[in-house]
Amino acid sequence: MPFQTRVNSYNPVAVEGDPASANPRSSTLAGASGLVAGPSGAIVGRFHWIGPDFISADPFATGPAAPDGFLHRAQQALISVYLGEYSMMVPAGFQIDLSNGGDFWIKNAGPAALTKGATVYAGYADGKAYSSAPTGATGTASLGSTNTAALGSTSTGTAVVGNPEQITISAVTGVLTPGDNIAGTGIPAGAQVVSQVSGTTGGAGVYLLNVANTASAATITTFGSTVVVSATTGIISIGDTTAGITGVPAGTTIASQVSGTVGGAGTYTLSAPGTAYTASAAGVTTFGSVLKVATVSAGSVLPGMAITATNVPATAVASQISGATGGVGVYQLFAPGTQYVATEAFTTAGGIASGWTAYPTSADDGAVGGLVKISKQPQ
Repeated sequence: MPFQTRVNSYNPVAVEGDPASANPRSSTLAGASGLVAGPSGAIVGRFHWIGPDFISADPFATGPAAPDGFLHRAQQALISVYLGEYSMMVPAGFQIDLSNGGDFWIKNAGPAALTKGATVYAGYADGKAYSSAPTGATGTASLGSTNTAALGSTSTGTAVVGNPEQITISAVTGVLTPGDNIAGTGIPAGAQVVSQVSGTTGGAGVYLLNVANTASAATITTFGSTVVVSATTGIISIGDTTAGITGVPAGTTIASQVSGTVGGAGTYTLSAPGTAYTASAAGVTTFGSVLKVATVSAGSVLPGMAITATNVPATAVASQISGATGGVGVYQLFAPGTQYVATEAFTTAGGIASGWTAYPTSADDGAVGGLVKISKQPQ
């Protein structure tokens, strides 16, 4: 407990999160080993949403849904800040018990007083209790990227005398990568590049193959899981689904970026190899869970807010990666979009009816910033 700094004429009726009666209350069901506080922790006195793992819970939404429960005071919080005197935070991974029914005290975050029987709204971004749903945002954004890209390489190759499992490569267009399939006159079907022996990485030099070859100044192509992007509109993100590259299986994703401008022109590896060399292809798209917001015409885009757009599934904003806070910038979503979109309108919702109702029991209850009882029939 903190050092005493004052004496109250009357003790406070409660602290937010306290039980408000001795009536029955019920706990939210959870999966094995749950529930625990999510990666950013849980907060006593707030509404929480259970994640897709059915184990962790967070005081912000992961989709457009009512909260799964209310985190009441039951010695669940922990003082983890050095020299801290009190805390309402439950650290990540610590066990929690959410209530989905009962009577509890909450703090009214506004914007108006909560009267008897009024619907209590849960803020998507913070899990606080509101008298009406907080305002969301509207704007335009792009999802993913459209690119000009090449898969593999074309070059001239000649077998190394005395060591036919090696090949000298020159006049390279594109990038050679260990693991690439390699084809050309004098190279057996199914041959692959094992490693680079010498030369410029991915370019002219000597390469080791998995079989002997008899190439002699032959036109050589390689193709695999390395794609070179020469022009980009939008942002390429790790985990994005790709489309528009000949021979690349449907559902292939961006596995990593090898070089170049982060999220832009450069060399990337794919989760699955292509089946043919592609010199240059326009209209190669990527799309995933990264949204680039171009305009915000009203409100602020905040983590936890549910978002609606034509090509975005029912999901919410997970975090802001860059840009002006709540405004123009790059955002991570909890769930990926379904295709590349150059620009489309979006809206975010600030909150939702929690399923609980206000139950003030004195004239002082329910004011903005003050405490009020909430009630919900135990499940």
